[in-house]
Amino acid sequence: MAKKGYITEAMNGGRIVAHGQITDLSSGFKLPHGELFTVFVRPKTQVSTLDTVLSVKCQQDDDFSAAPVVFNDWSPLAIKEIAPDNDLLTTCDLYWGSGEYVEEA
Repeated sequence: MAKKGYITEAMNGGRIVAHGQITDLSSGFKLPHGELFTVFVRPKTQVSTLDTVLSVKCQQDDDFSAAPVVFNDWSPLAIKEIAPDNDLLTTCDLYWGSGEYVEEA
């Protein structure tokens, strides 16, 4: 039997095994050891748009750039960092999810 916490590569593909809520973006957001993550953006009120745009660095990016993120679904982006944003959390709840073990976030 496998040890507790072990997830096979096949099972890990596309699975979120660690997650949490982002409650402060004043300094941006990244996981403690550079783990990659995705996001789920949930509007706090009813909206007429389908998405929002975040400034992120993905796995192979050196600089921040705009990336559309669909509301109410996990994004396929492999994000390593979100730029500071003082407005998003006033209108939306933001959650992170990772396919990697995250010691603390």
